[in-house]
Amino acid sequence: MFDINYPKCVSRSICATALIAAGWVCSGVASVQASESIGDDPDDAEKAQGFRVDSWRSWFFVSFLPEGTEAETLGLETESYFPLGSYEVKNISYLEGADYPRPIPGQPPGNLSPGLEVEAGINDLLTAFWFSRNGAHHGKHHFSLGFAAQLPTATTDTLGSGKWSIGPSFDYEYESGRLFAGAIALQLWSVAGDEDRNSVNYLMVKPFAVSALNPDWDAIYMPYGITVYWDKPSGEDAYVPLGGGFQRHFMWGSQKLNFSTQFFKNVIRPTKGTEYDLRFMLEFV
Repeated sequence: MFDINYPKCVSRSICATALIAAGWVCSGVASVQASESIGDDPDDAEKAQGFRVDSWRSWFFVSFLPEGTEAETLGLETESYFPLGSYEVKNISYLEGADYPRPIPGQPPGNLSPGLEVEAGINDLLTAFWFSRNGAHHGKHHFSLGFAAQLPTATTDTLGSGKWSIGPSFDYEYESGRLFAGAIALQLWSVAGDEDRNSVNYLMVKPFAVSALNPDWDAIYMPYGITVYWDKPSGEDAYVPLGGGFQRHFMWGSQKLNFSTQFFKNVIRPTKGTEYDLRFMLEFV
């Protein structure tokens, strides 16, 4: 399914696949070692909390384009934590495999001028790190600063920016009663990469809200993100999705799972951008 016609595509595919595999293997090994090292002493339990994976998410979504065609995307996302001196570091990393009927402006994020050819493959890796002082997040409000980066792991020009990009980011969370909400925001600028490709300069805000309806069901709002491309002309420079859906909790042995379905309309979008999105998520918690 993935394009492998050119050597650079092969190397990028291997790079992207290796990043996912290495992250998952390290996550599993670290989690097992941490579990096995925890004793009856509370101090032992605290020391065992080194690197840990909080959740793994698999996203599948169908994007409906204005002319009636559809684009399919499978996203892989990990959320992990690790200590760094007196700080706890939170990391979210996200990578997609996409099959598009044609290039889509701004999808994946950072792909300002997609190629003219229609290709399927892996897109750029997006990752972010936020820093919190140990013990500083035990309250209704939690705010942390950090940075985000986008790596040119895409297998084709259609699916990536061809640039190394970095910029500031923040993570805000609010939790009270049945409500868990907040937003992640990041601003990226390209700092290196293919000189023939356009520079990257975009803002992404990913709001989220989860409201517990009962012990098994949640109402949720987790869109792809509100995105603004500062270098694009007015009317072609932003995505703003409205919608939402529901989430169901399951147990698979001792493993907690969440499955959600959401539907969004991009009320602001580029002329040839995605009009609707149907999103499914399977989460290992």
